[in-house]
Amino acid sequence: MFLRPLAFVRLATLALWLLLSGCATQLAPAYDRAVVDGLNAATVETMALLAGVSAGTTQASFPVREDRYNQLIGRLEALALLAGARPVPKNKVTDTINSLLAERGGPPLDDDGSTAPSVHAIKKIAETVTKLRDTDRKQGVNAFEAMAFKGQIAIYLDQAITYENFLQR
Repeated sequence: MFLRPLAFVRLATLALWLLLSGCATQLAPAYDRAVVDGLNAATVETMALLAGVSAGTTQASFPVREDRYNQLIGRLEALALLAGARPVPKNKVTDTINSLLAERGGPPLDDDGSTAPSVHAIKKIAETVTKLRDTDRKQGVNAFEAMAFKGQIAIYLDQAITYENFLQR
């Protein structure tokens, strides 16, 4: 005995739904607690360094800070490598995260499709700290320059933290 057409459609729809509900599509790199913990530690270290230079520095006092700069830059570069080692599937997750950042008034993440957006942000933080170190070494930094560096670094920290925390969901 044949199924009636409506019953067949319902049965086919149910079978298709059951088949697709078993599929798991990875939309972003896997959440990695080590990356989040490293990012949190680097954030604290970065903000402490920025607080130390916020009133301005002199070229003569640079040697006191040089090791802190170098350790922080090394930590950030290592963190970018660690975060970048995860495979990134092509998807629309970055669009969702950019909407969350826009709601908070932040600039969007860059998305080249081959690396996690947090990797780009972490690399930009390392580049900015490197520029701060080099400026401090060459001439010292005044309070206004320190504030500008802090603003740029805070933007990239916000992007990286938002993305990495989003992956935990």
